[in-house]
Order: sequence, then C-alpha cells, then structure tokens
Amino acid sequence: MENTTGDAPSEWYREEEHIGYDVDGRRISKRRWNDSIENLLHTIDDPSYWRKVFDEKEDREISLSRAHVELIQRLRSGAFPKSSSSSDLKHEQNHGIAEVAWQINHEPKRRFIPSKWEAKLVLRIVRALRAHATPNALQSNTVEQKMIWEAEDASQRSTRDHTYLPAQKPKKPNHADSYNPPFEYQINDEDAPGTNGHDNHATRTLFNALRRVPSYSEFVVERFQRCLDLYLCPRVKKHRLHVRPQDILPPLPSPKDLKPFPSSNCLKFTGHEDKVLSIAIDHSGQWLLSASEDCSIRKWEISSSRCISVWRFRDIVKSVAWCPSPMANTFSACVASDIVLLKSTRASGSVPLLSSHHSVHSKVENSKLPEWKERDGEMIVHLASDVSKVTWHKKGDYFASFMIGGNNVMIHRMSRRTSQLIFRDQKFPIQSVMFHPYRPFMLICTRTCVYLYDLNKQSLIKKLSSGNQTLSCMAVHPGGDNLIIGTDLGRLAWFDLDLATSPYKVMATHASAVKGVAFHAKLPLFASVSDDATTQVFHGMVHAELDQNTLIVPLKILRYTSESNCDGVFDCVFHPTQPWLFTAGADRSILLVCDDN
Repeated sequence: MENTTGDAPSEWYREEEHIGYDVDGRRISKRRWNDSIENLLHTIDDPSYWRKVFDEKEDREISLSRAHVELIQRLRSGAFPKSSSSSDLKHEQNHGIAEVAWQINHEPKRRFIPSKWEAKLVLRIVRALRAHATPNALQSNTVEQKMIWEAEDASQRSTRDHTYLPAQKPKKPNHADSYNPPFEYQINDEDAPGTNGHDNHATRTLFNALRRVPSYSEFVVERFQRCLDLYLCPRVKKHRLHVRPQDILPPLPSPKDLKPFPSSNCLKFTGHEDKVLSIAIDHSGQWLLSASEDCSIRKWEISSSRCISVWRFRDIVKSVAWCPSPMANTFSACVASDIVLLKSTRASGSVPLLSSHHSVHSKVENSKLPEWKERDGEMIVHLASDVSKVTWHKKGDYFASFMIGGNNVMIHRMSRRTSQLIFRDQKFPIQSVMFHPYRPFMLICTRTCVYLYDLNKQSLIKKLSSGNQTLSCMAVHPGGDNLIIGTDLGRLAWFDLDLATSPYKVMATHASAVKGVAFHAKLPLFASVSDDATTQVFHGMVHAELDQNTLIVPLKILRYTSESNCDGVFDCVFHPTQPWLFTAGADRSILLVCDDN
C-alpha cells in the first residue's frame, strides 16, 4: 500500500504497528525491514541494487537513473550540477545583460552616504546607554497585560491626581443685565431696589443702543480673584493613609482573659462626716483604717463594713498607715506636727497631742530633731512643722516622714525612739517617700524628679525624670524594679529601673490631677485615682525574662455615683490577697470594688 501519511512526524507512531492513515481513514501497516542476510543476497543477485534508495516519507524504494547518478557525482565533486561549456555560459550572460539593459536604474548617491538623522539617533541611544537609561527606541512595543482587579500603579495615579481647578461658572443673566429692559423692570434713581414693592432684579441704567453699553466693571476684580485661586491652589496633593488603629497598635489581650480584677462596687463604708483623705489595710486583710478631715480615724471590719473603733483628734488627720510587722499591731497617723503611733486594740476616744495648735510653714528647714513621748499606751513624735505622710519599712521598725512644704526626709526608729536626717535639703518640695521592697534603697519623689538613694553607701544611684510634668504621687512594684508615678496633668508614667531613666510608657488616663496610685501585692494589678472622680484599674504584668517588656492593659474605669457632688478620689489601696480595691473619696465614704466572681 502506498504511504500517504504526508508530513506527519514518524515519532508519533514509533511504538505503534502502523505508520499512519490513508485518505479513507484506514491504517497503513509498517514495512517489514530486511535483515542483514537478505540485504547481502540482494547485493549479489541484483546488480542494480546500489542504485536503489529508500524514501522514508513515501515508504518505498526509488531506483536512481543514470542522470541522477551523474548529478550526484558532480555535486559531490564540487562542480556545476549542469554540464555546459564556458562559451555557452558567457553567451547566456551577455544575452541576459543586453536584454535587460534598458531596465537598469542607477543607484542614487544618498544610498551610499551615511544618514545624518540615523547618526543623531545612534548618538542619542549611545548616550542613553552610557547613562544607564533605557531609550524609548529600545523599549518593547508590546502592550503589557494588566490585571483587572490589580491596584493602579504610581504613573496612573500621578496623571489622575493633577490638581484641576475649573473657573466658576458665571451666573445666568437676568433682567438687571439687560441694556434696554421692558418698562415694568425700569426704576427711577430716587427709588431703591427692594423698596416700594419694586423687584430686586430691576435695573437703573438704560441704553438706547448696544454700542453705548460700557465695558464690564467687574472684569478686573473677577480676573484678580481667579488668579488668586490659581496662585493659592496647592501644587501637591497629599495622599492620606487610611490605616486602622488596630493595625498600628500592638495586639492586647481581652480584659475577659485577664480576670480576676476589680470591676463592680460591692460595699460602701459610711460614717465619716467629712472628706476621707487616707486609707490603709493591715497585712491580714481583715481590718481597714481611714483618716478624714473630721479629725478622726476609724477602724472598719472589711467583711461586714462595720465600724469597730473611732479615735478623735484636735486637728485633721492627713495620713494613716499600718505597721508591716504582724506582731506590732500598730498604726501611725499624721496629725498636725505630730506622728501618733497607736495600738489598734486601744479603745475608742480622744487622743491628746503634744502640738498646741495647727501650724503650717512654707520652706521649713527640718533640722531640729523631733521629740518622742509615750502616753497612755500611745507614742507621739513631735516635729517642727506639719507632717504630710509616713512610710514604713517592710520590717516594721523604721519609718520615714516628710513635712508639708519641707524639702528633707527624716527616718525614725521605733524600737530605740530615735530620729535622724539622712539627706541634704532638696531643691523642690517632696511629694512622696518610699522604701525599696528588698534593697537598702529609698525613693524620694519631688515635683520634678524621682531620686533613688543607696542608704548603705549614702549616695545617689539614679535620677528619674518625666519631662516637664509635675509629679504628685508614687508607688513601687512589689518586685522592686518598676514604679509608677502620677502627675498633675492626669498622666501615669511607668518607669523600669533596669531599662532607662526616662519613662517606659506614659498613659494619659485622667482628666485631672492624679491623687494616688497603688500596686497589688500578689496579682499583676495597679490602680490610680484622680480629682475627676474616677478610678482606673490596669493589668501590669512584669516578666522575669529580660527579653520581654512589661505588658500594660487598661481594664476598668470606675466612676463615683453619689447623690452629692464628689470632688474627687484621694486614695486607693488593694487587698493583700484578694482582687479587691478600696477607694476613699470626697463624698465621705469608702468604696470596696470587687471582681465579678
């Protein structure tokens, strides 16, 4: 069968038994090849076998003629395929030239001279290549396929965002713009528009002809305003980034995952007749002391909110604090210029003082040693001026005091009844004093800075500054490496003593001055109170690993809801073991805020 597969590649049928299909769609079987013995016999039996050539395209053997063999031999020897003499070839060439001589055109000279414009183009391309720029002539002319939903590139945005400020469209003409209006729209000079029932669109000036109409009087003013609009138009349009706050702020855990923490009012301690200035809770968490402007100290039972004892004084009690020693069962009270140390088991009644009157001195030099005196089971330390606050050491034998308007700190020892000055006078009045929980350090908070002193070496270790803010109160973390400071601007500054002398984080929490801050002894909680009658509770986790920063999360904002107008909250303290918070405010009451559980 004749092979009619055409130009179909033979590789398609390499593994098949057929070599293709004919015009009728029938398979064409492959040819059976002769082996070596059969080829040898054919060469012996057939003398013209060497002329036969196999054609793979037509799948058959072709016998070469004498002319074909001679042509192949001439091609292999490098001669002309057709045998002809040189004279015949010359005659044919001359005949061809004479025949087409009248058709030959001379090449113009410009085709042999280099083009000036091509030279300029080449020069421009060379300069662009030297400048590492891609010339337009070398750029691909193919159109780039763009995605339908892809964002616009910068080139499209730049052409689109050109500032276009069209001129204001002129108002449509009315009757006042007519040079010769009808009679009903004409008024006299003695009549004013809008009066005597005339129309506001009426015109005054009349012209008999259009050529008598003068030029537009507001032309220069309008062109000037247009020039101002073009001159004052911004040349660059600023693209605002629409970024969600959630993408910028660090992810914070949910307050629901940080429970327990104080969240709702539980008990209210009432009984004071004036503002409650200070509160303190003992180490067991059973008893609560409160000092008020009604010149009294009250002892409360926390579980029942019942008042157990009342001690009255002649002057306002500014501060009250429990002695940390469990065996002492003593608390201190700052009354006028006296520090009163009382047993909590003492019966209620009035407590006599050594100071005869309430005196306040500004810029007091606290250089005179105080006077110690014991009377009826209580101990009284008399100072030169009014005492502002007393801070106890964790062992319960030492306590520090500073006076209102004073610029020095005095340390007292209760077991030996001694007092001493340990620092030179500060430049600014002292706001708060605290002992370090574990090290022999003392922190002194002034109106501008916080000083960290080493009591053993009697040297300054570090000076913490919060900028231009005025400091008001201070609290030290139970771990001792962090402290928080409140300011008069309603901000809280968190300091890491191992990190830097500047605040680690500043939080704008309150609208008024911060009056008190407190840390929880065991839980990662701290709170702040302010004059804006709010209490804010925070989660403050301090990690032991140095590669993790402190995690601060706002938890709850507690607002005073009292019948009388509350002027603010003055003090706050946490329960030693429970997630409870006590706050003392100007509404003459004490609130116990507990968790939801």
